[in-house]
Order: sequence, then C-alpha cells, then structure tokens
Amino acid sequence: MILPNFVQSPLLLGAPGVYHAFCGCDPVPDRGGRTRLREAFSIPPDSVGTTRQTHSAHVLEMADADAGDPDAGSREGDALWTVRRGRGAGVRTADCVPVLIAHRELPMAAAVHAGWRGLAGGIIPATVAALSACFGSGVVDGLIAAVGPCARGCCYEVGDEVADALSPLPGGGTALRKGEAPGKWMADLLPAALAQLRAAGIAGARCDAMGVCTICDPRFHSYRRERSQTLRQLSFVYLLP
Repeated sequence: MILPNFVQSPLLLGAPGVYHAFCGCDPVPDRGGRTRLREAFSIPPDSVGTTRQTHSAHVLEMADADAGDPDAGSREGDALWTVRRGRGAGVRTADCVPVLIAHRELPMAAAVHAGWRGLAGGIIPATVAALSACFGSGVVDGLIAAVGPCARGCCYEVGDEVADALSPLPGGGTALRKGEAPGKWMADLLPAALAQLRAAGIAGARCDAMGVCTICDPRFHSYRRERSQTLRQLSFVYLLP
C-alpha cells in the first residue's frame, strides 16, 4: 500500500472516536477518491459524504445520498455535518480553506469549504450555528477545529474586490497586506478562518492550523498554480464505528 501525502491536526487526533486527514496530491496516478479512501485509509468510501460546492454559506446535515462518491457531491452546499458513527463529512479544495470540526466528547463531525466568498458569506459561523441549533448553545464549549492547507499570504495575490470582502471580517486586518502593484493585495486565508472560528465561540486553544500554503507546496493541488488542470484534495473527518 502506498500512502498519500496528507497532514493531520494534533488537536483532532486527541478527539476520541474521530479520524481525519487533509489529503494532498495522490502519488498513485489516476487513483480516484473512492479507491484512495479504501486503500490508503481503510475507510469504506460509501461512508464519507460530500456536497456540490458553490462558495455559499449553505450548511447541510449529511444524508445517505451525500455518500458514495467523494469526488462529487449531489446536493449544493459548502458545509456538511453528521452525528452518525461510521460516517464522515468531507470537502474538496485547491486553495480554498478546508475546516474540520469535531467535539471533545460527543460523536459529531463537520467539514467546511471556505474560499474567500464563503468566508465573506459566513460559512464558518453558519456551521457552528447549525450545530448549536441541533444540540444547544452549550455544545460550542466542546467543539474543536482544524484549518487545513490553503492559499497563504506568501503567494495569494488578489484584487480590490477580494480585499474589500475580507477586510471587514474578523481577522481581516491580519489577513491582508498591500501588494507591489496598485490595487493588488496579498491575502492569507488561514488567519481569516481562525478568526471566524474564534468569533463563533471556538476558543483559540481549541483551534489548530496546519500552516501549509497550497500554492507554493507541491504536495497539494492549487488552482492558482495549476489553473485549468487542477485536481482537488479531499479533507474529511470520520466518526469511527
């Protein structure tokens, strides 16, 4: 068995009954997500759900129809959560931010796809709100979260439209710095995501970040680097049976 490039959060590794991975480029050519989950992670591919991502703030509870093909979801949404053991939630990214959320005691898992539009639209607080609506506001005190590889400020140049969307958000001041050309900015999506998690009630000590830039790290797919030929990496969090 050839293991894929992947990173894990030490914080989520400490959550009982939870397995997770931020997957990078697969060293096995043409291996699909279903085969990769089965061969590399020993997880039944029919147990991991994904959505058809649209850069929205739409949060879904996982349904049976969401599982089966980790490379393509059937329902539109940008966050998926489940409380069913033997099930997992996943998102696909290539510069956008993957956020995985679990609970220190309860069987609960959520995966969030957060590009700059999703961050501006509030996909992260919407996910936390969905979990709170189901389990009560006190559930937030036990949530832990990890932010995976994404576009970082070393490489991610954006225009005024993106800067205007990010600057009013929590962490917007630390997520942006002026670029070399007029009207250009260097955007760092990681601190913006972390700030939104904290603002939603997940304290900094319960948030983890991988710190990897997908644009300059060839272990991970990047739309900015690869353009039209870009594949997507799957990030997932799975509740062990």
